[in-house]
Amino acid sequence: MSRKIRSLSIGNSFSQDALEYAHAIAAADGLDWETVNMDIGGCTLERHWKSFAEDIPDYDYEFNGNVIREGAILREVLQDGTYDIITLQQGSHMSGKPESYQPYLTDLVKEIRRIQPGARLYLQETWAYDWACQYPYFADYNKDQHEMHRRIRDAYSQAAVSVNAGIIPVGDVIQHIRDTVSGFDTRVGGRILNDTDGFHLSLPYGRFLNSLVWYTVLFDADVRKNPFIPETAEDTALIRLLKELVYGYFHSIYVSIYLK
Repeated sequence: MSRKIRSLSIGNSFSQDALEYAHAIAAADGLDWETVNMDIGGCTLERHWKSFAEDIPDYDYEFNGNVIREGAILREVLQDGTYDIITLQQGSHMSGKPESYQPYLTDLVKEIRRIQPGARLYLQETWAYDWACQYPYFADYNKDQHEMHRRIRDAYSQAAVSVNAGIIPVGDVIQHIRDTVSGFDTRVGGRILNDTDGFHLSLPYGRFLNSLVWYTVLFDADVRKNPFIPETAEDTALIRLLKELVYGYFHSIYVSIYLK
């Protein structure tokens, strides 16, 4: 893993959440992981396809977690060198609606594989909103976190099979933690992994968790050994626990319950 790894995420603010600490986590293990995120807030697969097909300059170009320029064109960035990994995702509010994925996902993947035939393709499975989320689209899932998670999981599973892509199961990991570790169940006063809006992930802990999942899946890494800690993380015990929880999810290891 000494060579440079380049990834391109065709996403929205949820891929921004995912990549907040990804480059730094990899660097702490000596891996040069160059992350590019093409971000339009709330962007759906339908809009991604329209932007690609019409060369609309409406993306923020983010490099290693930082916005570099505005008005980027997806086709141009997709043709910029060689990418090892390319990720896609549906807009969070549409993620539990399988009918919203097609034909846009299939059309995008066809072009991606034509331009970047050697790239590994993944879908980031997004997560259900917090129980107290007031985002209007939560009503489409009866304001039920478990229903939203089930529908998201099923839709992404179906979508991944349809285009022969891997899944980065962020939504499953987050829901597993919420449901099995009482210290993260907000219905009983547990720590929230979401931001104050109830759907984005919190800084630093929620986004750190997201980046850990990506790093584990994409590089088969043991994140327990990774020394990186976000500068704004005051609770180092929680950072250690999040590493154990992510490792435990993928390796069926039980960890201690976190109680603040």
